[in-house]
Amino acid sequence: MPSAENYVNFAVSLCETPEEIDKIAFKTFQHGIESVNKFAEAGIQTFLTASDIVDNSGPFFNPEQMERFILPFLERWSSHIKQLSGLSILHSDGNLNLYLEQITNSGVNALQAIDPVAKMDIKKVKQRVEDKLCLCGNIDVGKLITDSPESIYNEIKALLVFMKDEPGFILGASNAIQKEVPAENYLALVEARNEF
Repeated sequence: MPSAENYVNFAVSLCETPEEIDKIAFKTFQHGIESVNKFAEAGIQTFLTASDIVDNSGPFFNPEQMERFILPFLERWSSHIKQLSGLSILHSDGNLNLYLEQITNSGVNALQAIDPVAKMDIKKVKQRVEDKLCLCGNIDVGKLITDSPESIYNEIKALLVFMKDEPGFILGASNAIQKEVPAENYLALVEARNEF
C-alpha cells in the first residue's frame, strides 16, 4: 500500500489503469530484491517486508487483485530469500483470514503482527497454518498501552501456556511496541515471557 496521501489515486488506478499498478508492483519487487541482496552480502539472514494488505475489517485488495499484484511477487521474494538460505517474514496486521492459506502457501517463513483486535484468533490461525508458518504477535497494542501490568502479565501467561507445545510462535505485539506503552507494562510482558 502507498502512503496515506496517495490512497485515493492508488485505489482509482487499481480499477481504471491496472497496468500502472503492474508497473508499481514490479518496481517495488525489484527494489525488494536489491535490498535483500545488499543485506545478505552484509550477513543478514532474516528479511521482513512491511506490506500491509488488510486493515481490521479485511483486505485492501479483492481476490483477483491479490492474484495479480501481490501473491506472485510475495512468492518470488520469499523464494529468492530461501535461495540465499535466509528467512522471510511478512508483516501485515489486520484481518488476514481471507488470504491466510495463500500467505501460508507463498513460501514466507513467518507472519508478523497476528492481531486479536482484527479477529485474528491465534488458536484458530494456528489450526489453519499448522506448522507451515511461524506466527508472530498476538498481544493487543492498545492493551499494552492502557491495561495494568498484572492484566498484561496474565494475558501473556495464558497465551504462552497455550502456545508452549505449538511449534512456530514468536511473542510480540499486534503491530509494534509503541512509545506510549508504559515501562511497567513492557516489563510485565518480559517477566511473563521469561517465566513461561
